[in-house]
Amino acid sequence: MKALLNKEFKLCLHPATFIYLALVLMLLIPNYPYLVSCFFVCNAIFFCFQQARENGDAMYTAMLPVSKAQAVRARVWFVVIIQAIDLALMAGMCAFAIVSMPPTNAGGTDHGLSLLAFALVLFAIFNLIYLPSFYKTGYKAGTAFLKSAIGVWIWLVLCEGLMIASNAVAESGADIAFFRFIHENIDCMPKTEAMWTVQAILFGAGLVIYVVCTLLAARLSIKRYEKVSVA
Repeated sequence: MKALLNKEFKLCLHPATFIYLALVLMLLIPNYPYLVSCFFVCNAIFFCFQQARENGDAMYTAMLPVSKAQAVRARVWFVVIIQAIDLALMAGMCAFAIVSMPPTNAGGTDHGLSLLAFALVLFAIFNLIYLPSFYKTGYKAGTAFLKSAIGVWIWLVLCEGLMIASNAVAESGADIAFFRFIHENIDCMPKTEAMWTVQAILFGAGLVIYVVCTLLAARLSIKRYEKVSVA
């Protein structure tokens, strides 16, 4: 597995990945839908798959003394590592923003564990749709990305739209319990014990969803790729 992962990073990592990871700096833009930065990371992963396809990676890997299942697992780990790096960078940006930026983001989710939780679910949706779709054929990277992008943007719009709505309701002075809870505990920079507790639970749920969906995506991808001929 170590050798296969080494191959992934040396032969499949698209240079644009570093640029898209750097777009985590978008989290420092005031009043912006920060989950958009995660979509660019999904785009980077698509470029990596596309580059691997154009360079004949499938044929090259088939000539190695490894199974198709091992090849898929290495690629999934490659994807997970890129996403984990982005999440770590997002956590750093959130920590910086909590002490240096305005406490309210009118454009969507505020900096905090909630944002990381939503990002985990976004990546989970991407993995669950993109990976099995790609490995159904082993070469239709664009089609797989289009399908996953639809799922990702539905989640992104729902999350950011709900946060914007909760902020608008709070500013209007209306007292709706559901939106009040979101505004006071989820769509906020956590500074009290109650805020941290709610957001920690949300983050834990997002992590579980990510792990389950990614494992399921890997299993489905292996099952589908076993039926594909790379000759």
